[in-house]
Amino acid sequence: MKAVPSTNLTAALRILAGRLPLAEPPEAALAAEAWRQAWRPKRVRLLLLAESHMATSAEELDSPLRLPPGLAWPVPAGFVRHVYCPAYGEPALVPHLPAGNAGTPQYWRLLAALEGGAAPTRAALPALGARLAAKAALLHRLRARGIWLTDASLVAVAGPGGERAGAALHAAAIAESWRLHHGAALPALDPAQVVVIGRAVAGVLRAALDAAFPGRWQAVPQPMGARGAAPAAALHATLAEAARRHAPSAAGG
Repeated sequence: MKAVPSTNLTAALRILAGRLPLAEPPEAALAAEAWRQAWRPKRVRLLLLAESHMATSAEELDSPLRLPPGLAWPVPAGFVRHVYCPAYGEPALVPHLPAGNAGTPQYWRLLAALEGGAAPTRAALPALGARLAAKAALLHRLRARGIWLTDASLVAVAGPGGERAGAALHAAAIAESWRLHHGAALPALDPAQVVVIGRAVAGVLRAALDAAFPGRWQAVPQPMGARGAAPAAALHATLAEAARRHAPSAAGG
């Protein structure tokens, strides 16, 4: 799979919109990338490559965010269904969405596992203010270590109701996102290690990842695929070890 090095994000999304039946407007994909970039470290040491954000409608994208004052969280765009958006999974911060807003607590557990800590979930921290502060603090610590989460597909391949793109569309979105954008952008970050979250993502990109990151990438199951205490513990231990080896807490970033 040969990358097109000069294609910028807007152009890549325009091409994807012309080739694939997108589950959201291109503006939502641009907003999702703005949230990702807001949390990107200056020096990426450990790159986490997940599948995609969740589909976000134009109405949802325009919904105002009601963030508490003083929250240490960059706000580069409107609401999107991505863990880097503080209102995703927090209905009080963006009321009246046309679809549910359960969020992805499994990804908060995954992120917390990188430093071996407790996840800032609703069960652990029922108070909204304390939970948001803990989420922000976790993201700041991970960014300082050079740990960054991004997605293999520039466009959403799943929706908030559990609907998912078929296998062919899923693979095409990931492959084309790499060819049009990621194939140039991600290797340029020169991470020490890449952890691909999802065996299906790794299956689509295996040859490209071998070429871009020879001997520097590994794959783990999706959090939803690591069901049960033992598989979840194994996933979290793998992530903690990758963070310890490639993005130690004293590294700064």
